[in-house]
Amino acid sequence: MTALWLRLASLLAFPFGAALMAIYQRSPLALALLTAAMLAVSLYERRRLASATGTQSLIDGASLLTGFAFRLGLLIAIFVLTVGVLALFRDTSLARELAGTDFILIALPVGIALAANEISARIARREFSAAQTEISAAFARQPEPGATDAGGEIIEGEIIDADEPPQR
Repeated sequence: MTALWLRLASLLAFPFGAALMAIYQRSPLALALLTAAMLAVSLYERRRLASATGTQSLIDGASLLTGFAFRLGLLIAIFVLTVGVLALFRDTSLARELAGTDFILIALPVGIALAANEISARIARREFSAAQTEISAAFARQPEPGATDAGGEIIEGEIIDADEPPQR
């Protein structure tokens, strides 16, 4: 269950970053950089998952542009909604250039997403190997000596010895 919560935290890190950028009234250009970072983390996770499963991850330009546009739309929506709500309560004025604060606000969700994904992958790997060991042990177990080893047949739950004819 912890692995699922970590995956959820990694998914929500970037929308949280977009809301933080709106709260700190940062430049919309920084939002595009946050989107690019979000896409980069997604590609990194996709390649890591592909290498873990032994498959090859094919990435083309059209899927990259589509992914970037979708993510940018999502983050812009969160940014605009947050700025709109904040504009009801205070004066807002967005920054016009990139500054160190922008890079910190970009690095924060990237770090959270990468750390959460790595920890959840380690937990899942450990759980998967434990389950695989249990399954392998269950298949390797020999059946207990008993009625089936007596040389008889089991018909409708009744054990019939090979020496005795079935009674009717």
